[in-house]
Amino acid sequence: MSSNNPYEAPRSQVDNGFSNTDELQQVASGQKLIIYSIILNFLTIALQHSGGLALALALVAIVMALIGVARVCGGLGYSTGTKVLLIIGCFVPLVGLVILVVLSMKATSRLREAGYKVGLLGASPP
Repeated sequence: MSSNNPYEAPRSQVDNGFSNTDELQQVASGQKLIIYSIILNFLTIALQHSGGLALALALVAIVMALIGVARVCGGLGYSTGTKVLLIIGCFVPLVGLVILVVLSMKATSRLREAGYKVGLLGASPP
């Protein structure tokens, strides 16, 4: 994009190594699922004495977490073995939460490097 404004600084094309937008979209959608899963996990803990509702929320949270982990790992280029270990780790209560938080942080840094704006509930395209 060139501008006719003589006072505007010239823009350079910067290659940040993230040319594959499909992978970035995969990371962004996976990160949103992970964030929603974390929120549902805390909601499940708060509603643990409500019986069936807590169980239903826990099942939804684990499904969202598994899909989110698979998407983020795929978008970040993790190996199949690493994906499997992280998915298995999601079934261990505290370890699963740590995995979700760490993957969300890695996704956030990758998306910000690619120019995405990342807020509390996930990323929005640049």
